[in-house]
Amino acid sequence: MVKKEAKLFRNTQYLIYYPTNFDPNKKYPLFFHLHGSGSRGRDFKEFEGSTILNQLEKENTPLSQAVCVFPQCHDDTWFDNFNELLDLVKEMVNLPFVDKTKVTGSGISMGGYGMYQVLMSLPELFNKAIICCGGGMYWNSGRIKNIKFRIFHGEQDTAVYPEEAKRMYARLKEACADVKLTLYPESDHNCWDKTYSNIDNLSWIVE
Repeated sequence: MVKKEAKLFRNTQYLIYYPTNFDPNKKYPLFFHLHGSGSRGRDFKEFEGSTILNQLEKENTPLSQAVCVFPQCHDDTWFDNFNELLDLVKEMVNLPFVDKTKVTGSGISMGGYGMYQVLMSLPELFNKAIICCGGGMYWNSGRIKNIKFRIFHGEQDTAVYPEEAKRMYARLKEACADVKLTLYPESDHNCWDKTYSNIDNLSWIVE
């Protein structure tokens, strides 16, 4: 099991998982994830059942090769404390043991919207992104065209319509971004279980 710590950055608490056999003198990929609305609060018990965190409890999962950061939203949305969130991203990217050429942003639902905006605000800090059932300012996608994307959405989703993913994908393709869209025909809003239990997706993060 990888080592984890609970920390506080100003008003935002977060979990940080360190790679297996962590050596602070080495460089590791960074995986920075924003949760959905169901995990808001100030108690990490709200994270229980998270597919991604469950992966980190396993031995030899691809994510155990990365530094993984999971902040918790303590307001209604990520946008209520957005500047603080951006500062936390910068703080994590600048950790001495983070490989700045391997920084992946991730988000689901509300966190997908939040992560798209983080990427557009700090495009130079990210190399890859995985977004599940999220959306964003697709008309501004030229700002993030140099980031590699994997976008996922359930076609039966009535909480966040799949058109959100399709619009972003189309605009990123127009901007000549490296982007892949996966639509799950039978899935509703929860498309993240399939996405983050797929070893290919997890391996892609740390490549």
